[in-house]
Amino acid sequence: MIRTQTLLKVVDNSGAKLVKCIKVKNKGGKAYANIGDIILVAVQTLRPRYGRRVRLKMNKSEVHHGVVVQTRRLFKNKGGVGQSFGSNSVALITPQLKPLGTRISAVLPLRLRGLKWAKLAAMAKKTI
Repeated sequence: MIRTQTLLKVVDNSGAKLVKCIKVKNKGGKAYANIGDIILVAVQTLRPRYGRRVRLKMNKSEVHHGVVVQTRRLFKNKGGVGQSFGSNSVALITPQLKPLGTRISAVLPLRLRGLKWAKLAAMAKKTI
């Protein structure tokens, strides 16, 4: 469960490395987010640039939208099988719900495909 002030890892190649959750969106008053929920994040640290031609898509302390793709909390599906990850992670998106990055360097849950995030699941290297 992701609450405000939670630090999250960024799993795409948008340029951010670590972000902080500012607000959980579209939850109807609930103060936490699970996998597939949209949150508002502020960039804390950036990935280092290798080479001059690399142009960053963001700066430090910018505010972006993100989708929670991994949580440390155990999530059980309808079959009773539990699933948890090693860290809390997010993939950054635009306000029009399009991904900011072009690649996702993490294993994503298959549950994202059913939660209208099929594009993120297709960009990932593996889904479980």
